[in-house]
Amino acid sequence: MSNMPIGQVYSPPELPTYLKSVHDLKPIVGVPKDDEVIQIHAVIRVANQAVNIPGMYDPILFSQLEEHLFDVQMAKYWSKHPYSTFPTNTIYTPPALPAHVSVNLEPVSGAPSNEEIIKVQNAIRSYQQFSNIPSLFNPEVNMDLSQHLFDIQMASYMQRASQTLSSRVTYDTAGPSGARATETANSIARVAADTNNAGYGDDVVETYQASQPGDLCDVMERANSLMGHANLIMERSNQLVERSNQLIAQSNTPSDQPKQLTERLIQLLERSNEIAEQSNRPVEQLGEVLRRINKVLVGIQHAIVRNHKGNTTDAIDCLVNEKGETPAISETVCRWTFRAFSAMYMNEKLRIPVSIGGATQNAYIPNQWLGEFLSFYGIGEDLRKDKGGFLLKDGNEDVARRRLSNYFSSCLG
Repeated sequence: MSNMPIGQVYSPPELPTYLKSVHDLKPIVGVPKDDEVIQIHAVIRVANQAVNIPGMYDPILFSQLEEHLFDVQMAKYWSKHPYSTFPTNTIYTPPALPAHVSVNLEPVSGAPSNEEIIKVQNAIRSYQQFSNIPSLFNPEVNMDLSQHLFDIQMASYMQRASQTLSSRVTYDTAGPSGARATETANSIARVAADTNNAGYGDDVVETYQASQPGDLCDVMERANSLMGHANLIMERSNQLVERSNQLIAQSNTPSDQPKQLTERLIQLLERSNEIAEQSNRPVEQLGEVLRRINKVLVGIQHAIVRNHKGNTTDAIDCLVNEKGETPAISETVCRWTFRAFSAMYMNEKLRIPVSIGGATQNAYIPNQWLGEFLSFYGIGEDLRKDKGGFLLKDGNEDVARRRLSNYFSSCLG
């Protein structure tokens, strides 16, 4: 079973003429085809070659192309590896490499080791050296290599996420808290059975017991289960409120049993409050799951940017924050980019050294924008005067630069 929405559309950014001449990318519907992904890779290669041509390179467009490739590779991933088999039962098989590539890749079972990831990265770099020699470069092999790297990086990040999540999204299995979880589940089931309309049956809400922390498959299934329970509970709550309104309307007309109606109304309102209280718990847990998954996806996007050969400090502008924004589209930083800053403020005091691919390069940013960019990337809250504010505490400019330097180096180094 695939976890990709049927009929999902993946739209590319608008391309300038020189890139349209390579391939005029069209929206992709559903599972991307190999030739569609190959076209995206070809356009990105040409766009990257424009980095050294004045007036041609557009970091915003390059970021949008990388994001489009990310979306498409994610779609291919989920079409091949549904939650039900991830990650322990999954084997990631690399493509066969030609003889002129010396790296020997082997299948990866489950989450990869760092050495296995580095080996695939080296294979990609080695193979892309032949991109200008048609007889030695097969775009399909390049696409398969890139997808293989994406797949195993996804497995690595999701394994780490599952280890962190397991203690937060599962119920306790022993002691008073475990008993309370079971009692709460049974209480929800009893309320639902008591208040079902005719024809709905007594099984619309299932009781569920506490379980041991599992892998990410269990986490995702539990998240889906929690969402289902929340929806059913809220639906039942709405039905109770509707019944309450009907009883109120009836109480305004002559009745032989006003006392019984009033008592029934009070009971229904009490149940409605209880169910609304119960519904908040699974929703809160689901929110934590989604926040963790979002961080995983941000990390994967950063890994894709980092893996691109020939990165300069312009790559900083391609890194998304936890909202999925790049600086060029964010209101938080007024769409300022490090490329623009570096062109205007090449002052030693404004320098931020960044390790990119093992070499140090310099980016620049004026002091008055340090707070905004710390907030944009969700770091350095202790350096700012107010939570959620942008103003730095007095004398923290150098510390703020080091924080940004360390953050960018961790993403691109």
